[in-house]
Amino acid sequence: MNIDSLIKEADRCVKCGLCLPHCPTYQQLRDEGDSPRGRIALMQGLAQKKLPLSEKLIGHLDRCLVCRACEAMCPSEVKYGELLETTRAAIANETGAPSGRASEMMQRFVTRPAHRRNLSRLLRIYQASGLGWLARHSGLLRPLGLQRLEGVLPKLGAALPTQHYHPPLGEQKGEIGLFVGCMGDSLDTTTIHAAIRLLTHLGYGVHLPRKQNCCGALHLHRGDLKQANVLARENQSAFSELNIDALIYCASGCGSTLQKLESTGCNDAPIIEIGQFLAQTEWPETLALRPLNKQIAIHLPCSLNHVLKQGQAPATLLAKIPGITLVPLPDNQDCCGAAGDYMIRHPEIADELRDRKLRQLETIRPDILVSSNVGCALHIAAGMRNTGLAIEVIHPVTLLARQLP
Repeated sequence: MNIDSLIKEADRCVKCGLCLPHCPTYQQLRDEGDSPRGRIALMQGLAQKKLPLSEKLIGHLDRCLVCRACEAMCPSEVKYGELLETTRAAIANETGAPSGRASEMMQRFVTRPAHRRNLSRLLRIYQASGLGWLARHSGLLRPLGLQRLEGVLPKLGAALPTQHYHPPLGEQKGEIGLFVGCMGDSLDTTTIHAAIRLLTHLGYGVHLPRKQNCCGALHLHRGDLKQANVLARENQSAFSELNIDALIYCASGCGSTLQKLESTGCNDAPIIEIGQFLAQTEWPETLALRPLNKQIAIHLPCSLNHVLKQGQAPATLLAKIPGITLVPLPDNQDCCGAAGDYMIRHPEIADELRDRKLRQLETIRPDILVSSNVGCALHIAAGMRNTGLAIEVIHPVTLLARQLP
């Protein structure tokens, strides 16, 4: 979207205010500049050169979580997300993207697969040795600006296998390309292991091309279109070499970015969220999941619910497990505050939004909370550790894989 298109699209907003009750930052801060309507007005003024670029204006736009709940409620169907991405890119071209020590480290970490794997090995040693406890309690991380980042680290699972292809078990149905992403090969390997196990049990060969990289969501949200496009081309190259029936992703936050690649020739195969794919796939009668007598609450990430429009997929998928009870999570349409690296850059807002979820979870007390986005899961799980709330947080496919015979 160029500036002329931005102005035209922004002019479609009639400032009715129906978005206001659904905007997390407006509900929390009660500032018109931190509402979708107010931000669109600021973007209009900036694009039309009626407003100067100021720190205050940048702050209002930077505080947006890009949850896109406003889009779901907008009667004019204004493309708010595209407006914000275009404006942030224009601002970044002029001033540079928002920065911070922890955030900058994340940006470097996610774009270098070899660095991710090496750092993951070091983190496993760090966690196993007890150095984490020492670093947290000594205050060493605080002056480095890393205390917040260390606080969201989960206990790392087993490293991903080095093999790039996993053959199907039994009769073959097709070939799948599995997008791992920067978190999947470092902090969320458990989910990727589970996805491979489920897909191969259902008769699919699973490809994990070594050259795939981060989806670019962190860069896209912060206006760094140049790096986002570099990553997009790397992923296009990695998956276009494969003869696959579908490109599957596990993290809904990645999916909302990968979907943008469909129109740019990344691959002729459809790009599908794994929960949706597994729910639509025919399961053989011989593959009966073991019963589970537990209460499961489903957290709906904004990327899954508002952007991908697949909010029903987790419940449909989990219904395949005999004996489970799905517990409704109140206000599931509301953002948890993770929003990529937002939880690092705006901790006060992010924590308040998360605390609302924690209070709801404390009331209903499920045995397990499932979330289809790794960032949301890390953010919520960190809050639980801080408050002593003992509820396991995992991806829906991890729960399904546990129940395989």
